[in-house]
Amino acid sequence: MTSDRPGSEKSALASFLRARRAALTPDAVGIPSEPRRRVRGLRREEVARLAGISAEYYRRLEQGSGHQMSLQVCNSLARALRLDRAGTAYLQRLALPDSEAPYEVHQGEEPPPDLIEMITHWEHTAAYIIDRNQDIMVVNDLIRAVAPGYVEVGNNLALMQFEAPPEVRALDSWLDGARTTVSRVRYYGNPSDPRWQEIIGLLLDDADFAEMWDQHEALPLTSGTAPNYFPEHGWVDMKWQILEAHPGLYTVICYGIPGSIGERALVELRAKVLDGTVALPSPDTVTPTSGSRLAKHRGATR
Repeated sequence: MTSDRPGSEKSALASFLRARRAALTPDAVGIPSEPRRRVRGLRREEVARLAGISAEYYRRLEQGSGHQMSLQVCNSLARALRLDRAGTAYLQRLALPDSEAPYEVHQGEEPPPDLIEMITHWEHTAAYIIDRNQDIMVVNDLIRAVAPGYVEVGNNLALMQFEAPPEVRALDSWLDGARTTVSRVRYYGNPSDPRWQEIIGLLLDDADFAEMWDQHEALPLTSGTAPNYFPEHGWVDMKWQILEAHPGLYTVICYGIPGSIGERALVELRAKVLDGTVALPSPDTVTPTSGSRLAKHRGATR
C-alpha cells in the first residue's frame, strides 16, 4: 500500500474515506455476505446508499474532486462509515476546513506567559506543553530529568518517537505509544500547514510509521503509557495524561501509578532534582529534532 503524502484537505479527505470504507465489512453494516465477493470492505455504491447520497457524488469525493460538502452530508457519511465521535470530528475537519478556527491558534506564537510560569514552577509534577504538531513549547525541570535531551523545547514528539532504537521498539508500550502518536498527528494535522507537511514528509520514510499511517486512525490527545529510562531501574513504563491548557496547546503530565516502580523511580528522581544532585543539560546544548536525527536510527528499525 502506498502512503498518502501531505497535501490538500481534499486529498486527505479522499484518502480517509477510502481507508474507512475498506475497514468496514458488509456484516458490520447489515449487508448480506456474498460468497464470491472480491471487494475489500464496502463498495462505493454501498457507502453512498447508506449515506443517502448519489454513488457518483461519493465517487468524486473519494477521488478528491468532489464539491464542498455540507455538514448534513458529512454527518450522514460518518454514520454510514460507523465513525466514532473522534472520527466524526476528524471527518468534519477535513470536509469543512473553513469551520475550524483553532487551526490558526499558536502558529509561530509564544504560549501565554502565565501558562509558562505555571508549568516551570511545578517542582513535584513532570510536565511539558506541546502544540498541534507535537512540537515541544514549554518544559519544567522534572520532565527534563525524566527524559534528558529528549523532552526539550524545540524537539518534536512524533519525530523522536520514531528515532527509538531497536530495544525500545521491541517494547509493547513503545508500539502502543507509536500508534497513539500517529493517530493524533493525523487527527490534529492541518494539511495546508508547512510544518505539519515537513514532519509527515520525514516520517513517511520510516517503515513502521508508514504502515501505521496507512491505517488512517485519527484520535485526539487523551492519555497513555510510555517507556522512560531510569539508571537505577532500567526501562520503566510511565503514565501520561493530556490537559488542553489553551486553545491549540496541550499540557502533558507524566506520572507513575501509585505503588508502581514508575512512582518510586519518579519520587527518587524528584528528590535529586530538588537537592541539585541531578545535572540537567544546558538548553544551549540541546539540538532540536531534524531529519538527520530521524535517519540516524532508521537503518536498524526493521
